[in-house]
Amino acid sequence: MTDLERRALLGDRQAQEECTQQGVLLPCWKCGGEAEVNELHTGGKPLYTVACQKHYCGAYGAGSSSIQKAIEFWNTRPTLPVGRCGECAAYVDSKCANTGYYKSETGFCDDFAPKEDI
Repeated sequence: MTDLERRALLGDRQAQEECTQQGVLLPCWKCGGEAEVNELHTGGKPLYTVACQKHYCGAYGAGSSSIQKAIEFWNTRPTLPVGRCGECAAYVDSKCANTGYYKSETGFCDDFAPKEDI
């Protein structure tokens, strides 16, 4: 795995765009397997989608009339959480103000916002 692919998997949007422009398919978001572009025939213009090569996995990306766009859909990944609940502005009295759930101080969350940002 290249540094570019590693950065893309960690949510770096610029790295994801570079991978897409170069035609690099990131590993499967579900199982980590290799991906491939598939051409689907729908009776009209072909539709392209990226899917995991492992037949038992079943992961696939959104379809598009363009291969480039199908790769972009597949390669777009969310940024990983960057902080622990105890360091988040929404963490009050052992509870997440965003979700209403009780959380451990050492847990991670999808809605992390550093305390100084709020």
